[in-house]
Amino acid sequence: MRLLAVTVAALLSMPAHAQATPEALAQQLQAAARAGNAAAYRGLLGGSGTFVTESANFAADLGRVAQPSVTYTLSDVKADAAQATARLTLTWQRVAGQTSRASFPVRLERRGEVWRYAGEDLRVLPAAPYALYALNDGTLPERAAALAPLLGQAATRVREVLAVEVPPAATVKVYPDMATLSASVNLTLQPVGGWNEPGEAIKLILSGAGAVEADTLRLLSHEFTHLSVSAAVQEGAGRRVPWWLHEGLADDVSRAYWTPQAVSARQERIRDYAASDWVPLAELADFPAVPENRWRYVYAQGLGMVEFLSARSVGAPLALARAFADTGDADRAARAVGFASFSALETQARTWLAAR
Repeated sequence: MRLLAVTVAALLSMPAHAQATPEALAQQLQAAARAGNAAAYRGLLGGSGTFVTESANFAADLGRVAQPSVTYTLSDVKADAAQATARLTLTWQRVAGQTSRASFPVRLERRGEVWRYAGEDLRVLPAAPYALYALNDGTLPERAAALAPLLGQAATRVREVLAVEVPPAATVKVYPDMATLSASVNLTLQPVGGWNEPGEAIKLILSGAGAVEADTLRLLSHEFTHLSVSAAVQEGAGRRVPWWLHEGLADDVSRAYWTPQAVSARQERIRDYAASDWVPLAELADFPAVPENRWRYVYAQGLGMVEFLSARSVGAPLALARAFADTGDADRAARAVGFASFSALETQARTWLAAR
């Protein structure tokens, strides 16, 4: 352990010319990630577009949770004077004792005498007015091109349910599997099929198995909802919507593409939680603070709350989201949609859901 600490410190103190080759850059990225040094990691980044926000958030996550066992390995490096492509293989332990692995094509940029990491190697696909990209890996870009018409369908679904528009500049990035997608977000995220945060691209998988169109519309409409709600309430620093409400709104929109079995199972779970296993919503509000074994409560209780509010007034769920963003206070947000307090809202909703 002492040797690791000395090695990391030595690497982090190296001058910029230590990144004179792509392989040296990979070692610097690895050292910063192992040390949990977010500032050092950010200093190794290039790129543009949504990657700027995505990579800053990746670095911030390393600052919260260092990855002392992570390895960064580049292979198949093809470089010219200004840029390079390569394959990056990451291994790390998201869960103690279990090694996670992801391997995907990446781009590097040369700035002066040093190299910077510019994110995944993505191919642009025609999908105006939206921006559609696919990881430039195997046949994924060719398969992902068929998703372009589905973007408009998913946007229409969001408009029909919430009466909000998907921002026309929405960016969608397609990945081949959950492990690769999650590794592009941060190293503490469990494998997921879709992702979006304010300022970031919508990320989703195209596995090639099952009912591809229905699965893609489910993921797209869910993630488009997150993007649209964030835009509608001007979510950002100091203006946040609780995680449970975000997921409830997104599932309310996307369940048009669920199987009947999935709909039935979710309704049963909502009733069971409301009757005897409810987790206080205050404990499900902040994504980074919610343990993974409680994620199922976020989605079930969030959808249940949206159903309860919608039964009173069609626009109430989005109005509550706006009130949370505007006030940052649960009681004031609840009063904005007609309840004496947030406790009163939560209690009435739970009673209604259990009795259905």
